[in-house]
Amino acid sequence: MFSKIKADILKEIVPSDKERKEITSLTNTIVSHLTEKISKTNLKARVEVVGSIAKDTWISRDRDLDIFIVFDISTPLEELKKMGLALGKIELMGFTSETAYANHPYTINRFKEFKIDVVPCYDSLEIITAVDRTPHHTRFVKENVGNLRNDVRLLKQFMKGVGVYSSEQKIQGFAGYLCELLIIHYKSFEDVLKNASEWQYGEYIDIKSSGKKVSFKDPLIVIDPVDPKRNVASALSLERLAEFIHYSRLFLESPSVDYFKKKKKLFVKRYPNSEVYAVIFQGELLDDIIFSQLRKSAKYMFSIFEKNDFKPLSYGLFKKGEESGIVFEIERYELSKMVKHLGPKIFDHSHWESFVKKYEKTFIEEDKVYTLRDRALLTPHDVIVSVMSGKEGLGKNLKTLPYRTIKDDEALSFLADKEFDIYV
Repeated sequence: MFSKIKADILKEIVPSDKERKEITSLTNTIVSHLTEKISKTNLKARVEVVGSIAKDTWISRDRDLDIFIVFDISTPLEELKKMGLALGKIELMGFTSETAYANHPYTINRFKEFKIDVVPCYDSLEIITAVDRTPHHTRFVKENVGNLRNDVRLLKQFMKGVGVYSSEQKIQGFAGYLCELLIIHYKSFEDVLKNASEWQYGEYIDIKSSGKKVSFKDPLIVIDPVDPKRNVASALSLERLAEFIHYSRLFLESPSVDYFKKKKKLFVKRYPNSEVYAVIFQGELLDDIIFSQLRKSAKYMFSIFEKNDFKPLSYGLFKKGEESGIVFEIERYELSKMVKHLGPKIFDHSHWESFVKKYEKTFIEEDKVYTLRDRALLTPHDVIVSVMSGKEGLGKNLKTLPYRTIKDDEALSFLADKEFDIYV
């Protein structure tokens, strides 16, 4: 059964000869175009295809190309940034371009259904910028993956199916390079799942067995064979790791093609008597920027709900086009209008004195003095308005974006109608 499942999935995910020819033709056209642009300058630079296309670990119907402009280390960083953008714009018929920002600016080009990232980096064994590792990663995988490319494809598709693939901020899952290293280390798709099902917190993997154990505090540690000071799994969240372990165990117990089928992550109200609030922002930002800020804001609001005696049950993040936001599910109940306010211990005479002078009515419980005061925030909506007004705890860009708040049926209808994928 297991062999049949693998064979059936591979039929769907291994690129066809027609796809390969299409990708090869487009890649060659782009490389020639960028090489010609470089030749018209005095720069010491070359074009290099990286990523899953170059490694032949890509999945059928994936349309992302990664192309690097590799500069000589004698190039000043500011010139690399400036010329990287100038060269990175693909000036061919049918292409559109936009500037994106990560460790430094790069260019996102689009052609039909293809997305082509053109990224400047240095040609150096000593890592100068974060992206300088990527060409080395590509070479390492090509030299070491051998005949395991279809095992990589199976692992990537399994991770897509259970929702843990991609190191993008919205997912915080397993990067493609991390999948490739796991296959190279464990030698097969099945053995990755078998070993993962027994992983412990802080699992340590060193493919090169360098001997010297580097100290990291991440839930999964995979030493980068290109840069031993780096953990390839550092962007992986504990929740995505736990989900992968969970689904690996379930799959091994009862294999099914369903685990490989990517599903939309629509919002589901888990508790019948809960309240649902959605905070919706208006404004276009790149996914990796907006999702990190949404997550920061959601965690802060969650803590403020708890601080004010509400019981938040969960939160989710969403984005489509210019609309993005946070949805909260909160236990429904009514708070009293007064809240118990703790004062000093009775033995702390000076603080006791200032407390009883400040508050007219006080009472003692054990050795502490208390009073009752008006509750500042009576509803979850009050909490949201307070946070949004004060700006504290919000992501940088969210402080200035226009927003609105909707509740319960209106929120549920909005999320369902737009079919937002919900991320945690």
